[in-house]
Formats: sequence, C-alpha cells, structure tokens
Amino acid sequence: MKKSKLILISAIGNAIEFYDFTLYGVFASIISLHFFPSTDPTAALLASWAAFGVGFLMRPFGGSIFGYIGDKLGRKKALTLSILLMGVPTLVIGFVPSYASIGLLAPFILFLCRLLQGICTGGEYNGAAIYALEHLGRSYPGLAGGIITGSCVVGALSATFLGKLVLGPNMPEEAWRIPFLCGALFSLFGFYMRRDMLETPDFSNLLKTPHRKSAMPLLEALSKHPRASFTTVILGGFNGALSYTLFGFLNMYISRYLGLPMTEAMHYNLLGLFAFMISSPLLGFVLDKLGPRLYFSIASLLVLGSVWSVFTAFQKLLPFSLIMAQISLGILTGSIAGPMHAYVQRLFPVKARYSGVSFSFSLGMGVVGGITPLFLTHLIEKTHNLYVPALWLGGCALLAFFSLFLSWDIEYLQEQP
Repeated sequence: MKKSKLILISAIGNAIEFYDFTLYGVFASIISLHFFPSTDPTAALLASWAAFGVGFLMRPFGGSIFGYIGDKLGRKKALTLSILLMGVPTLVIGFVPSYASIGLLAPFILFLCRLLQGICTGGEYNGAAIYALEHLGRSYPGLAGGIITGSCVVGALSATFLGKLVLGPNMPEEAWRIPFLCGALFSLFGFYMRRDMLETPDFSNLLKTPHRKSAMPLLEALSKHPRASFTTVILGGFNGALSYTLFGFLNMYISRYLGLPMTEAMHYNLLGLFAFMISSPLLGFVLDKLGPRLYFSIASLLVLGSVWSVFTAFQKLLPFSLIMAQISLGILTGSIAGPMHAYVQRLFPVKARYSGVSFSFSLGMGVVGGITPLFLTHLIEKTHNLYVPALWLGGCALLAFFSLFLSWDIEYLQEQP
C-alpha cells in the first residue's frame, strides 16, 4: 500500500472522529438550553461545559484501553474499533429528547454519550498518527503528523460549517440535531475505509519476536519511561488548552462576552480553524528541518509572547482585528498541535508506544483541554477580566517550555524490537 494512501486513511478516520467529538463544543450553548434546567442560563452553560469536559476526562481511559489493544493485538485493530464505536454516542445525542420532555434523564444520557466519545477519541487521535508514522519512519514525520492533525480540523471545520448552516434564521428549532445524525453515517464510512489497512512494519517486526512484547505496556511505559510520560502529559495539556480555546471556547467568548451573534462568531472562527489546518503540516515540515527539541522551544516561547496581543485584537471587535486574531490563534495552535506527533512518538519504544503516547497525551489533553472552556468561563464570570484566556495559555506555554528539558536526550524511532 502506498504511503500516501496510508496517510489518507489515517487522516480520513481522524477527521470523522473529530467531527463527532467537536460537534458538542459547537452546539454547547444550544445544548445547555435543551438538556439542562433553564432557570439560570449561566449555570446551564457551565453544566453544558462540564459535560463537554467529561468527554475529555475519559480520554486517558480510552488511551489505556485502546493503547493495550494497539500494543498487544495491533494498531489496525485498535483504530478500526475506535472509529466504529464513535458513531454510537453521536447518533444517540441526535435523538435524545430535551430536559423539558424527560427531565434529568436527558443530561444523564448526554453525560454517558460524552463518556464513550471521550474513550474512543483517546484511542484514535494518537493511534492514527502512530499508525502512519510507523509506516513512514524518518521520512518527514513532522509533515505527516501535521497532515493528520490538520485532518482533525477538517472534521472540526465540517462541524462548525454545519453548525452555522443549521442555525440559520430559516431553519427549524431542532435542526441542530442533523449534524449529529450525519456523524453516525460518517463513522460507518470510516470503518469501511479502515477494514483493509495493513499492519505497521514496527508492530509486524515485534510479532516476529513475541518474547519482546510487553505483558503490561502501559505499566512499562509509565515505570520505565517516566520522563517521556511526564513530558507527553505536559505537551498534551498545552495542546489541549490551545486547541479547545480555538475549537470550543472561542465562539462562546466572542458571542457572550464581546456581543457578536453566534452565527457571526462561527463565521470568524472558520478562519482560525482554516489557519490551523494549513499551518499544521507546514510547521511540521519546519520541525523536520530544525529538529523537534529546537522547534518546540521556539514554538512554546512564541505562544507565550503572542497570546496577549491576540486577545487584545479580539476585544477591538473590528472585522480586520477579529480576522487577524483568529488567524494568529489558529497558527499558534497549529505550531504546537501539528508537529506534536513527530516529537512524542519518538519518546517511547515500539512495544509500549501506543499505550505510552495515548495515555500520557490523553491525560494532559483530557485534564487541561477538558477543563479549559469551563475554567475560563467561570473565571471570566467571576473576575470580568477578558484577558483570562491569554493568561491561561501563556502559563501553559511556559510550563511546556521547561518540560522539554526532561526529555532532551530521549530518542526511539524505527528501532528494532
């Protein structure tokens, strides 16, 4: 199978997974009205973001479950199963009656759906990159990882675009359910695409020496590679803070706190997501030229020095400043998320790679990315300070910069089992 086709299969499946997962963030404000008591709009919105965060908190569990499958049974089996299961909760969300119809059962079902979505995404995002990069080896891993990251944005762009479409003035009130129903069909398509995938050369070589396989790959990753695990947790958290400020929180920030209509906020957000999608592979290519450690040192400091001016531009509320702020935040997010796979994958050996990367990255992404919308909404409501997101992202950037030194001398890539 051609390498380009392998990357395409990984990217398409990843796009579908993130379409399903991002839909909730796109419709968070609407979901808060349909699935939670409406006596206090702020409390309902915070409850909706809490349900959003639950999906993230389950990602480490998904990383450990699918990591075990990937390291013991193969990358292909893990990825095929994750995309098939992702369609189930997405379909259910599209059909669940509102709080007014079934009371507390509505948010309970919603939370369960977010739990399963989080588990599946925890096994998918890093797994798709591991699958592709193990096929490619040292052939531009930053570029390939950036393409796969960019595919997440294809899913998020599709979710955002459909969100803008179904929230139009002439659409019926329940039209927001349509994108969720479509997500289930997309998952079936992704399963069909992946069923004929080839196993990676790295894992195939590992099967030839079964005595070298780890009995407990996650335990081995955490106990024998603690520096790699900790660095991956921190970088995953940094990625989560940036990504879900851009993907989930920003629409609500612009509409609720800056006063633009939600559909207009989504329109501007499409520019940021598009900038993310384009910059991810381009900056992954830059990583291939500079080397991962030098690249991430520069990128984290660039985020630290830029986020304050980005949120200053948002608050000017002029079309040009909003466009530039969205594009800038999209590029800053792409500078971290796009090349991330090429760095964290080389920190773990083949026999514990899927478990080590998926669990550690998902732990950081789940805790930090999951709480970011809820945390930022709460702090802004309490302090009325619209620069809270800039302070949060700047702090994450500083922590990520210092974490890089823990793994400065680690290098596993294309090693023989």
